Amino acid sequence: MTVKENSWLQAYQDVVSKWGDEPDWRLMEYARFVPEGPVLDLGIGDGRNALYFAKLGYPVEGVDESKTYVKRCRDRAKAEGLDLTVKEADLRSVEIPRRRYALIIASKLLQMFLKSESTAIAEKMYLGLMPKGLIYIRTFSVERIAQSAALRALEEVEPNTFYAPQRKRHYHYFTRDEILSLFPKMRVLYCVEGLELDRFRSKTSKKPQTPAIIEFIGQRIR
Repeated sequence: MTVKENSWLQAYQDVVSKWGDEPDWRLMEYARFVPEGPVLDLGIGDGRNALYFAKLGYPVEGVDESKTYVKRCRDRAKAEGLDLTVKEADLRSVEIPRRRYALIIASKLLQMFLKSESTAIAEKMYLGLMPKGLIYIRTFSVERIAQSAALRALEEVEPNTFYAPQRKRHYHYFTRDEILSLFPKMRVLYCVEGLELDRFRSKTSKKPQTPAIIEFIGQRIR
């Protein structure tokens, strides 16, 4: 499948105008490198990335722990007339068929687990890629810890890993080298750590937030 510029721009406009949710821009920028084949979105959320690739003609599968998000994605796909397969599952135990996917997305997902759990998910992601397939990661970096007093007040159970009792889950904040070490056999197409302008203001701040993130795009060589 060849993604032409007018196709990915039109898909972007369709998603934003219909739902107001912007797909991850870097992911759209590299869409033309995604080979023909299924796309898997782990932690599909509102479906903004999944809907985008479905509009480009890719068969898309998604997984999320939230019943609310799973229903929302199904409803959105139905409203758009798109064939989107979404299921509810724990991301730590989900099975990923080997060498099946042209693209696997994990946007703001890997930070929501212990590092060992994220490492296990990353390994399954790599094994699930077909040759020339891509992995896209977007996660919070360790710089986020310095940005958030509320985060620093939580119990640090491992280096850069915190437990949030209200949400009953762990959060790990990555270094760039840690992300690269998750995929040692992949060709790195893009890997940048920096600040991201969040246009949505928090309830406690009048200023837009600038969370520290890492974005990674890697390609399976064979």
